[in-house]
Amino acid sequence: MGEWSRRIGEVGEEIVGEFLDLIGWGDSQRNLTLSCMKGQRHGNGERTRRTHGIDYLFSYESQLSNRTLDHLVISVKYSLEPYPANPNSRFKDHFLDLAKTMECFKGSEIRQSSNSQFSGIDHARDIGVLFWLSNDTSGTDDVIQRVASVRNLDQYNYDSIYVIDNKRVSFIYDVIKYLSVNRPGSEIEFFYPRTGRNYNPINKESSGKVLPVEFINSGVLPLKLGNGDDSKTFVVAVTDGFHRDHLKRLMGLAYEITSDFAKDTLILFPDFDRIHHENQVSEAKSSFKDKRFTENVRVSSYRTNFRNTSNE
Repeated sequence: MGEWSRRIGEVGEEIVGEFLDLIGWGDSQRNLTLSCMKGQRHGNGERTRRTHGIDYLFSYESQLSNRTLDHLVISVKYSLEPYPANPNSRFKDHFLDLAKTMECFKGSEIRQSSNSQFSGIDHARDIGVLFWLSNDTSGTDDVIQRVASVRNLDQYNYDSIYVIDNKRVSFIYDVIKYLSVNRPGSEIEFFYPRTGRNYNPINKESSGKVLPVEFINSGVLPLKLGNGDDSKTFVVAVTDGFHRDHLKRLMGLAYEITSDFAKDTLILFPDFDRIHHENQVSEAKSSFKDKRFTENVRVSSYRTNFRNTSNE
């Protein structure tokens, strides 16, 4: 049983490793061992803890917060079984295990070594990323919503922890694969919006290959496509289903963002159906005065099949 459990864990790490490559986190350090500085507090009551394991560690200079270094301490929990019917207890175990690791990571030599690889940094943030994935596809893949009510997660000292389930991984994966197939030859980059904290025009990039951790479990994913002719396409993909009013808000967001760089805009929903929704798209476009903008807005589904072809 122990060998089988270990093999499941290895498969999970391999899947997450491929996903990290997809989002620009592929240069992560892997399978690190961290000394436990609070053995009794982090133990199980009977046994003092000596070490923590870090599945992946990725450090990068944030493009959303000026002169800030983000250390991502990544934990992978992968199972062949579906998510539990009542996931709270299992989730809490996974979450607190990472929280304990984060508490010891703060004063570790590993962190100091990672800091030394960067210059011009004023502030470093320690951020946990918990991938809780299931190989089973028969049930719901949205476990985050089901554990939102879990309490007593703040008993350890950590800055923030992002939780990623099947739904969030599938969303980002499906969007990037859709763009790779439907916009062949285009350079796909993640878009870095102005935040008020990335104010230095010398250091700030408007897009890049590294997904900011702030977007990892967001329901909105902004991207920029380079089309090979110096023109750019702004892409915004969402997890929510298609609705005319939602489309209008996304078009308004795109209009504010893209006026200085984009040739056209592509808005992606999971369930857009051209037959059922095309008139609602036309209605949403008619509410904008700038027709030069709306004539270059395209709407599609990143889960396209033969019944629902793109209208790009």
